[in-house]
Amino acid sequence: MNASSLLAHQKTVNAFLKKTSYQLSSFAFVNIFSWKDFFQFDLKVKEGALCIFAKHSLGTFLYLPPLGKPLSLALVEKCFDFLFKVNRGRGVSRIENVEEKDLGLFSPERYTIYKKSDEFVYRRCEIAQLSGNKYKSKRALYNQCVRQHRCVFAPYATGMKKECLSLYAVWAQERKIKHQDAIYQQMIDENYRVHDICLTYMQKLGLVGRVVLINDKVQAYTVGFPLKKDTFCILLEVSDMQVRGLPTYVFKEFCADPALRKFDLINVMDDFGLENIRATKLSFKPCAIYPSYVVSRKA
Repeated sequence: MNASSLLAHQKTVNAFLKKTSYQLSSFAFVNIFSWKDFFQFDLKVKEGALCIFAKHSLGTFLYLPPLGKPLSLALVEKCFDFLFKVNRGRGVSRIENVEEKDLGLFSPERYTIYKKSDEFVYRRCEIAQLSGNKYKSKRALYNQCVRQHRCVFAPYATGMKKECLSLYAVWAQERKIKHQDAIYQQMIDENYRVHDICLTYMQKLGLVGRVVLINDKVQAYTVGFPLKKDTFCILLEVSDMQVRGLPTYVFKEFCADPALRKFDLINVMDDFGLENIRATKLSFKPCAIYPSYVVSRKA
């Protein structure tokens, strides 16, 4: 399904999402569309629920649990029957992004469950203010950034895309030097394309983007979207690693931005399975951590 075809399904996906109870950032059209170059998506309505299948070179899986109604074991079984058929015995049949509240549906005799990741959620007003003792070190980083640099926090404009992606390329290279893990390096490379897609389709996806200009040069950018009525999700965030305190500055300023003030919570997604990123996200004192699971059916 190409970009135009997938975009044509945005209203349909959103309509099913409105009837679905969820917490995870995966339950958003943008988190499907941004991976369009890596998966071939196929949307099927089964028993009144929307099933989003994702196909790649290794096989097909269910990208999200069926949307639009409470999770049903009968429908789950039908989805697995379909996956086992199209995958022809390859061990890739699974449901991704299952929330903790739904795990009771899957008996250990029939299904295998493993934890995929954690997502970190904060109270927006706390990050916007960074007040109190628990944020003392974060305030110090923010203040250092402000003292040493004339930062301008501004809306993202289409003409900034090239400069943002150039910043990503530099950031990615520095990250890859520090982390030699092959899987992490592949993820960094793939995310360049994800950032490109999101910056290209900002308006059509309803994304909110901001940049930080220092000496008229983009030194950071951040992009997010409304996940729920009370929750805003930060999808992308990249900063010049040479500017000390800049990531804290970006996070604080985005949470204080007028466009986000109606949201109580900020979801910053997962830690990519890396301890240093997890430690950073924990250091901002999340008010909630939402685990995500993968479920497969035993043969």
